Amino acid sequence: MRFTPVTLSPIAGLMMLAVSAQEQNPEPPPRHVRLLAVGDLPPFRQEVRDGVRYEIEPPPGSIPPRSVTIGPAVPDDEASPAVDLRLGRISQAVEIPPGEGDIELRPGGNDPEAAPWLRLKRPASGDFLVVLWRDPTQPTWSAPMGLIVPDGAEGTPAGSVRITNLFQQVVRVAWGDEILTLRPRQSILRMLESGDEVPFQILVADASGALKRYYSGSVTRNARERAFINIYRADGIAPRRPVKVAMLREPVTATLPDASRAP
Repeated sequence: MRFTPVTLSPIAGLMMLAVSAQEQNPEPPPRHVRLLAVGDLPPFRQEVRDGVRYEIEPPPGSIPPRSVTIGPAVPDDEASPAVDLRLGRISQAVEIPPGEGDIELRPGGNDPEAAPWLRLKRPASGDFLVVLWRDPTQPTWSAPMGLIVPDGAEGTPAGSVRITNLFQQVVRVAWGDEILTLRPRQSILRMLESGDEVPFQILVADASGALKRYYSGSVTRNARERAFINIYRADGIAPRRPVKVAMLREPVTATLPDASRAP
């Protein structure tokens, strides 16, 4: 039996080369960013008008902006999306471009000429969470501090507890039988079996150098959950207990959830 050789047309050959190139260099999967503002709500205030109680809006700058836009958008020619920002709640996820570069947060509108509220360098790959807190040297949220930590199924997988030190001093964490030392802006990951309960304490040196315990509690998780523990400075001038702890737990799904829930 004789086989007749097949000659490909130039166009067919180019198509096969393009398919081969895509298989060898697949496009990276979409990546996302979420926001988490950590801090204290201002005292609740209300007034009575005509026999009806009305909540008084918090003083300007005492809370973060109620919404921010995150840029650059994907694709670049689209408007940057706006996300709700609430103290103690993780925002919905927003897709961002691959690779390194700036990430900018702008309050309210989508004016690219407006000065950003915060600008950070985004990592080269992976989902990430931008943790925001008030500059302890400032009386308002006008100049926030920001820290990028890994997020998503790879950065903070199911069964993990991400512990982040937003306090301006070294913090020691008694985690079960383990003693952890966290520098300012340091974030670490610990794994926790479903149903287990781990006691932990937060200790910080006072002016004399002696360690003082500021928090004592425990953390648990359900199946397919992850947890976030953020250590931060209490708002206010010379607070009586300057070190505080905020905990969040959320389910881990195939995609990043729209919001987190408190434990």
